[in-house]
Amino acid sequence: MITRPSIIKNQNGFTLVELIVTIMVAAILGVMFVQIMGTSLTGSVEPLIRTQHIFEINGVMEKITAEYKQDTTPLDTLKTQIGSKDEVVKDGTYGSYKVLYNDYITFNESGGQVSESGDRILKITIADVNGEQNLTALFTK
Repeated sequence: MITRPSIIKNQNGFTLVELIVTIMVAAILGVMFVQIMGTSLTGSVEPLIRTQHIFEINGVMEKITAEYKQDTTPLDTLKTQIGSKDEVVKDGTYGSYKVLYNDYITFNESGGQVSESGDRILKITIADVNGEQNLTALFTK
């Protein structure tokens, strides 16, 4: 004998109202998550750009140092080739950079810089074109 399945009177499940409320809560949480993470994701490229700029300015300083080490360029010529203070050099001999400082200095007995004169120590401070990252080097006769 074949019996028919009995009709289940107590059905378990979600009502339409429960589904709509769940979707609304999930949507609100999703919007909050996107707003918080969106700012973090767009700002995450900044350290990479700063690193790229420091490598570029480091390459410029390496070219300056290499020319200095050849012993064929006197400090006065090197000072002239680098450029004057606050000058932005685009695609120059050494690359693209901004000159923050380019002058002779002297030191006192305790090692502190005391003046912007002298003729034995050339202090050069250069930055990337945007002026965000900078490097300083000292060159002597």
